[in-house]
Amino acid sequence: MTEHWNAIRKHWQLLGSPLRPPAQVVEAYERELELAQSHVVMLGVTPELAGLGATMIAVDESADMIAGIWPGDTDMRKAVRGDWFDLPFPGASIDALIGDGCLSAIGDAEARRALFLAIASVLKADGRAGIRLYASPETPDDPKDVRALALGGGVSTFHELKWRVAMTAISGVPDYIIPVTRIFEQFEAIFPDRVELSARTGWDLPVIGTIDVYRNSSAIYSFAPADAVIGEAHAFFDNVGVVPTGTYGLAERCPLLVLRSPRR
Repeated sequence: MTEHWNAIRKHWQLLGSPLRPPAQVVEAYERELELAQSHVVMLGVTPELAGLGATMIAVDESADMIAGIWPGDTDMRKAVRGDWFDLPFPGASIDALIGDGCLSAIGDAEARRALFLAIASVLKADGRAGIRLYASPETPDDPKDVRALALGGGVSTFHELKWRVAMTAISGVPDYIIPVTRIFEQFEAIFPDRVELSARTGWDLPVIGTIDVYRNSSAIYSFAPADAVIGEAHAFFDNVGVVPTGTYGLAERCPLLVLRSPRR
């Protein structure tokens, strides 16, 4: 996974919404979790979220991601190397925790439950957490429909298209997991002519070329439906729900999972 994320880091400036959270998402975290006066822990080093909270500690396992993506430590924020499943904080000590898309990056339901346990363990009794999901629809899209939508101008960014393509390839797959190499293969099958895709959408070829990061990667993503994730989280939190994060492209599949009242 480290090699995969280092490759993404090198293409970071070419990435966009919904992979990188737009302003509407930042506002949703603040609105739903009331972060202004809180000490916040963030899973990952998402730069768009680095200004949230009164103070922040971001946790990432990759020193390269911290060096390449994190906007820099200040008196109010810092990034540290650490394990999301064994967070470097005392139990019941954290006001709020956030993470953007992190549940899709860690794998299957067992991994998600382990992460929910780790989060519940470090939150205060009145603490809360928010994690933006990349959630597949209950009925997967037909690849032909995704192709027609993109070539007809109905997809806002190439990065939205990547997730739409990924979500066509998980029908019948246990726990909605997919090797990212399969996302690459599905994209190549649906859009064999990148020049045509660029001409029809206006997307630059280097942006479309970010899909090549997936070509030989060993990483595995998951795109579980929101209802499945909510059910898993209820074992660790008394109060679980999802709220919208805006009107950007694919926002309807990127709700904010809000977790309150951790169970001990």
